[in-house]
Amino acid sequence: MRKIFLACPYSHPDENIVHQRFIACNNVAAKIAESGNTVFSQVTMSHPINLVLKKTAKENVGKMWAPIDAVFLDAMDELIILDLDGWDKSAGIKREIEFYRGRNQRVSLWSEIAAEFD
Repeated sequence: MRKIFLACPYSHPDENIVHQRFIACNNVAAKIAESGNTVFSQVTMSHPINLVLKKTAKENVGKMWAPIDAVFLDAMDELIILDLDGWDKSAGIKREIEFYRGRNQRVSLWSEIAAEFD
């Protein structure tokens, strides 16, 4: 069984795009889970919580999640990036890529490996 950290671009000024990214990430996470693999989907977990945050300013949300993400980054064995528009500009995804490459662990784009989960 593969242990996968699923990354997805998240932040965007348009809240509709943020929500569309959340839904897309959930769909991919479901596909990975149904294939019999373990998946941690950071956007799936964080988005509903972000909607009800009371004490954290919007510009500090990423900083709040960084130490939480670190626990899950360490627990998973590979990174799959849902390569939606803007993925290559995401500071969070860049950090996640560096983390996994630094450990010589697999880093893949979803568009290139989706068929592995059919």
